[in-house]
Order: sequence, then C-alpha cells, then structure tokens
Amino acid sequence: MNSELLTERENSVLEAVILDFIQSASPVGSRNVAKNSGLDVSSATIRNSMADLEEKGYLTHPHTSAGRVPTDKGYRYYVDWLMKISGLTEVERSTLSLNFDPTLQDIEEILKKTSRVLGQLSDELGIVLTPKFYQGVLKKLELVEISSDKLLVVINIRSGIVKTVIIEVSHTIPHNRLHDISRLLNERLAGLTLQEVKQTIDERFHDIRDDDNELIEVIVQNADTLFEFTDQIEVHISGTKNIIQQPEMQDPEKITSFMELVERSEQIMELFPDMVSDPEDLVITIGSENKQAKVSDYSIVASNYRYGGLTGTIAILGPTRMYYDRIASLVQLTANMISEQYNE
Repeated sequence: MNSELLTERENSVLEAVILDFIQSASPVGSRNVAKNSGLDVSSATIRNSMADLEEKGYLTHPHTSAGRVPTDKGYRYYVDWLMKISGLTEVERSTLSLNFDPTLQDIEEILKKTSRVLGQLSDELGIVLTPKFYQGVLKKLELVEISSDKLLVVINIRSGIVKTVIIEVSHTIPHNRLHDISRLLNERLAGLTLQEVKQTIDERFHDIRDDDNELIEVIVQNADTLFEFTDQIEVHISGTKNIIQQPEMQDPEKITSFMELVERSEQIMELFPDMVSDPEDLVITIGSENKQAKVSDYSIVASNYRYGGLTGTIAILGPTRMYYDRIASLVQLTANMISEQYNE
C-alpha cells in the first residue's frame, strides 16, 4: 500500500483525472477536472496540482497532448485510498444470480458459466481457475478387479471429484482380500488431504509390508501418480473480444501478444501463484506490479472461492484503465456466491 498521503486537493484532482480517463480513454485537461472534481478553485490552481501530481509520479502526459493520464502509481493510490467499491445494479445482480443454478453440480459447467458472466458484466476478460486439488480431502478409495493382473483404483475426494487409475499386479487377488485391503487403506488415509497422503503414505504403511501385501506396496510406490490431481486443473476464460475492442488495443503487436497469452492456459495460471491467500481477500495488481511482462499494461482483480472444501481463483483482467470499483464488487460478489451456493 502506498505510504505517501496526498493533500485533500491532490486527492480530489487525482480522483477526478482517473475517473475521467477511465470513462473517456483520453488525456484529461484541467478544465475537465475543474468541472468534475467539485473543487471551488481556479483552473490555474488545478493545473498546478496536476503538475505536482505528475512530479510525484501519479500522473504523466503523452507527448502529443497537454492532458494527463494516470500512472500505475496513480491507480495504486486510487485503489488503496480513494476507491469506494460500488454495488452492482439490480439487472447485474439478477444476471449473476441466474448463473448459479442450485441444481447444477458439474463443477466444470459451473466455472465455464462463471467466466462467461464475468466477461459479460465487466466488459473485460473473465478468468476462472479450477480448485487447487492438492487441498482436497480423500473421502474413500475403492479397488475394483478388471482382470487377473489389473485393478482399477477409484479415488474419491470430498469435493465430488473422482479419479480412476489402472494398476498392474503380479497375480489375482481374491475379492475378499481386495475388500480387506481397501478397508485398511481407507482407515489410514481417509480424511487426509491429497498432499498429506503423498507426503506421509510411506510411514503410514511401513509396519505391514510383506509378501502378502504386494498391493499396498504398489500403491505406496505409486502414490505420487495416484494422488496427483494437478492435471485436472483448468483455466476458463471468456471475453477476449472485450479486450481487443478497447482503445488501448489499436497496436496490432499488442493484440498479437494478448492473444498469445490467452491461448496458453499455463501462462494464465502463472499469473496466480498463491496470489490470493485468504478466501475473503480481494487482490488487485496493477500494470508493472504483475510479474509477467506480457501483462504489464493490464490490471488483475482476483479473489478466491471455495468449492467442497477446495479453493480456486476467479479474476478479471483488463487494461489498467478499468472501472476498479465496479469490477472489485463484481469479483467479490461472484466469489461469495460460488462459496455460499456450492460449499455445503
């Protein structure tokens, strides 16, 4: 958070410049600020304040214009000190609510619809990351015979996600023995997170390894593969055309760079490495604060949601010239709706 507090007049001038620029996408002159800031001072006084703000790094001006535009530092100050999160309209709230059909339990469909409604309501890029499955809690593990030397391992986690893996064994295992081994596995592993299972499974079964328990040995040795769910993490995005139509995207190179970003889901995922630590947090990164150079001209507003005990991330990405107050409200409300509707 920016520690340098501005004067009351500078606050008013900076806010007026930012709000005008967000709406117009054009450099802002002192006459517009005088009209919109509510300050009962001359245009000359406002010009001086704008010059001071530029000297302090909150504003800058394009070489071709006398008007000013906000810098990343200016937006950061606005978000930290001046922004008031605005509520959504009744129409927007209704559109959002209709997205969360309580009868819909397919998480992939839920998250696809969420990215679409985020893009639609924000006019930016809606991003939804599926939950971090390593946090998932193992509900139960089942062993099903496929043939004399193959077994199906069915892994259920509490969020409703199921994974199946085929493993090979050297000989047929009687059905009643499969039942006993399944019971033993569940007694010692059920209730642990997948991360805990992988980290501690060796010590949890070190006391019973012998020739009669070849299957347990196979499961222990293959725990990293069996209990690895990261291949199920996906990114859902919607609203690409919203960004391309922005005034900032007149440069074909910027469009190409942006398209390369959204077409590679792993690059999108890299934008959010533990970005949001608490489910209630709202995180806003602005321009150069983003770690990837490709998004140094964009801002990201993100929050976590909870689904069946797991945590995922939703976000809106757009040019730094965005309606931070509306978008912050939209992201926060959407995350809360997912958590309340699907986190029984």
